[in-house]
Amino acid sequence: MKYLTKQCKLILAIIQEFGHMTAEEVYTEAVKQMPKIALGTVYRNLNELAQDGRIRKIRVPDGPDRFDKTLSPHEHIICPVCGKVLDLSVPGLDECLRKAVKTDNFDYALSVNARCSACRAAQ
Repeated sequence: MKYLTKQCKLILAIIQEFGHMTAEEVYTEAVKQMPKIALGTVYRNLNELAQDGRIRKIRVPDGPDRFDKTLSPHEHIICPVCGKVLDLSVPGLDECLRKAVKTDNFDYALSVNARCSACRAAQ
């Protein structure tokens, strides 16, 4: 594990508090506490934290990556209208995948595109 700078500690704390944020959203929160932090610093630290396994990067098709505080494999719902990312639990999915790939040594990222409740209500 590498030494965490003040900036990196702040970015990690923001992800731990909010989760599912884009780099721009993290930056918006970070400048409230550290006005001189640069957007590039936020991007660099988010990617390093994800690479170190302290946070999880969620790739969003046709949108910016999101960063998640939950490290264990889990599913997400991505709203194609507003871009909101929500956790989704699919009981038994791990076991089903384990049987399909015939090993316990695997990782996965599953995202389901579906309108969130706010976008469905506004429809």
